[in-house]
Amino acid sequence: MLKKIIHFIKLIRPLNVFIAFISLWVAAFISPQFQCSTQVLIASLTVALIAAGGNIINDIFDLEIDKINKPHRVLARGALSIQQARWFFTLTYAAGLVFAAICGSVFLLIAGLTAFLLYAYSAFFKRTILLGNLLVSFASALVFVYGALAVDDLKAGFFPALFVFFFHFGREVLKDMQDVEGDLAQNAVTFPGRFGPRFSVLLINFIFLLLTLLTILPYILSIYNKYYLITVVSGVDLVLIFSSALLWFRRDVRTLGFLSLLLKMDMFIGLAAVIIGSRHVVFFN
Repeated sequence: MLKKIIHFIKLIRPLNVFIAFISLWVAAFISPQFQCSTQVLIASLTVALIAAGGNIINDIFDLEIDKINKPHRVLARGALSIQQARWFFTLTYAAGLVFAAICGSVFLLIAGLTAFLLYAYSAFFKRTILLGNLLVSFASALVFVYGALAVDDLKAGFFPALFVFFFHFGREVLKDMQDVEGDLAQNAVTFPGRFGPRFSVLLINFIFLLLTLLTILPYILSIYNKYYLITVVSGVDLVLIFSSALLWFRRDVRTLGFLSLLLKMDMFIGLAAVIIGSRHVVFFN
């Protein structure tokens, strides 16, 4: 029984779910209007459950691809059945939408849109050139819109949502490079599969360069303070530059996996930078 529970936990990709959960709290916390309210808690549970459901449905539709690219995953190695995964997916999505409805109609609309986008990505758009990447990036950015809405301060979520969109967009293309063998074997023609590694690296370089420039903008506009600038440049932008440069020299699966994980961990630095940079949150005199 314990093994089965562990398999279900692994199926939702708990680190990804945790990042979504924390991201909502960050989006709410950086607003001057933040209060630790029931609405913020319920909204964060909504985000976590929708993220979990999105990960489950992705593994269901990617079963054959994962048998090649990620045979260690729960469904790919047969630790859980597809039927069990479908039931768990239904449960997480249903619970997430119920929590969203408790928060209000606008929350339900955004949660429903996000749930639809994640499902549509896995079912239809993963096998497209860039459209699937854009859908996932947009859905990820909506977390910050959702968190800002939970404290009735949409403008607080604008820059974090913008950063997350481009961060995920670049990382999604990198992940497609990592998965290209299994994708092509199942007729999933992504950008790397169609245009090859060099054009993929050029695209990632362009996205990360644009993101690096965008991260400086809130400081120039006096929205975030100098401590944000120090943190984001040293902790995020340098990682983006390092990743972009390394891709020109090493593009083997192991290196791509390392960079994908490095960028995922770097999300926490990005979240910390936004918190530190919020002018109403005083850490330094």
